[in-house]
Amino acid sequence: MSVIMPAYNAERYIADAIQSALDQTYSNWELIVVDDGSTDGTAEVVRRFTTEDSRIKYFFQENGRLGKARNTGIENSNGPLIAFLDSDDLWLRDKLELQVSTLGETKVDVIFSNGFIFHGADVAGETETFPIVTGRIEGDEMLDLLLAHNRIPVLSVLMRREIFDEAGPFEESPVYHGCEDYDLWVKLAKRRAVFFGMEDKLVRYRRHPKSMTHKHSQTLDLTLRVVRRHIHDGGLSEDEAKRRLRNLYRAWIGALLEEEEFAEAKVQMKELSAWDRAGVITCVQRVLMKVSPGKFNLVSRECLYRIEWHLRRLTGKLIKN
Repeated sequence: MSVIMPAYNAERYIADAIQSALDQTYSNWELIVVDDGSTDGTAEVVRRFTTEDSRIKYFFQENGRLGKARNTGIENSNGPLIAFLDSDDLWLRDKLELQVSTLGETKVDVIFSNGFIFHGADVAGETETFPIVTGRIEGDEMLDLLLAHNRIPVLSVLMRREIFDEAGPFEESPVYHGCEDYDLWVKLAKRRAVFFGMEDKLVRYRRHPKSMTHKHSQTLDLTLRVVRRHIHDGGLSEDEAKRRLRNLYRAWIGALLEEEEFAEAKVQMKELSAWDRAGVITCVQRVLMKVSPGKFNLVSRECLYRIEWHLRRLTGKLIKN
């Protein structure tokens, strides 16, 4: 098995991440650490481990972001199975053992699991978990789920190399930096890969100011980038595709306003209005954004979306009749 760990200026947390791999009850692995142009002491920390354990290998590259770092790691790895562990995250001790066993039992292509989300160094305060789906999920069903939002934490994934070779590599464009994993899951689903979600909480995701999803608006921005790319060839009707995009834009705009990012919220409202000109609710929201952005979320949630829901129900009944 090959464990891929991209690292950029990771000296603060990377020792803990590597140690969580060393602590695994399953030991037949190699850890490929790809230093993505770090300017801090990341290299020195990693080399302390490489001198003590030959399973750990260090590679340096000029900064190319996460997608390129993960691709570099996979290109320099040898295992028939691939797992991912970022330099600021942690695995629980039986993560690999349980997943290897489950992969053998289920004969699927991709395994992922639930896990804990914690903040900074406060592992004791972890209570939040991931909104994953569980059980066996075939390609088309998984594609439909993924075209709403990402349900697969990258640090929990174990996949067969051959399915990665079919659907990969990771996207290296700056446009998809921070969501290249999500983009890969969608491509895997399009290739009709078979997934299995485990209920077990096997990983710990560290959220801190430098993490890609520190803010809710950032998560929604990344989600939209992937959904926009794939939704029109994802098997959905044009109406359903437009509805999902509209809902994601609305959620993103709402999150930006909650975070007092008013200028960016106005930019995205303009973007939504440009392709949803016929949407009555969107037209009202465009005016609301101009005259009272502070009341945008309240009026939308308590009034506009309720009206839209009732109109959709009424329209559906009229069509059936």
